[in-house]
Amino acid sequence: MKYNNYRYIFPPRPKNAISPEDLSFWDNRTLIGQPKMNGSNCLLFTNGIKTFAMNRHGERLTNFNITQDELKGIFKCQEGEWMVINGEYLNKSKQDERGVVFNHKLIIFDILVYKSEYLVGKTFEERILLLDEIYGTNDSEKSYLYSISDNIYRVKSYLTGFKAMFDELTKIDMIEGWVLKRKSAKLEIGNTENNNTKSQLKARKPTKMYKY
Repeated sequence: MKYNNYRYIFPPRPKNAISPEDLSFWDNRTLIGQPKMNGSNCLLFTNGIKTFAMNRHGERLTNFNITQDELKGIFKCQEGEWMVINGEYLNKSKQDERGVVFNHKLIIFDILVYKSEYLVGKTFEERILLLDEIYGTNDSEKSYLYSISDNIYRVKSYLTGFKAMFDELTKIDMIEGWVLKRKSAKLEIGNTENNNTKSQLKARKPTKMYKY
């Protein structure tokens, strides 16, 4: 499906919550696990000329402090072709594993449009492999993130060991939980916020009330 002009797309996001104790039940290699960062859902729409940083409600993401020069580095199409990247923008002054505030960082976890092609029908696994192809898998100083540039990262994806990873990573202030996404789930058109929710689950820290 062609995507030749800017129009808002609601991001795939989990609504169904499970207990962390149930993560082992879902650890059956049909799902991909990703740590859930504690920030604001961010959709980055760009054609190399114009860039829109939007939140999950279809509004401009306020206080977005990554420079245009750095954003140009993640644009991997010909000028005029559209890309839509989905990620988490860290803007809540949460701390990393060293107790250092890790703020105003973009953590990519999905891609919805590439080279003006809306990736409807592509599975989540196929989209992760596409991100691998586009950005590589360069380790960062953090074991759970790939490095793209100074302030842009990509979250790592895991096929097994969900409960152990949850227990370890959620000790970190800026990680609020764990998201499971069915590998074979095909991207649906994001006309509403409820599209693409059935193939995802979330487990979160039990100490706070989170909404994501």
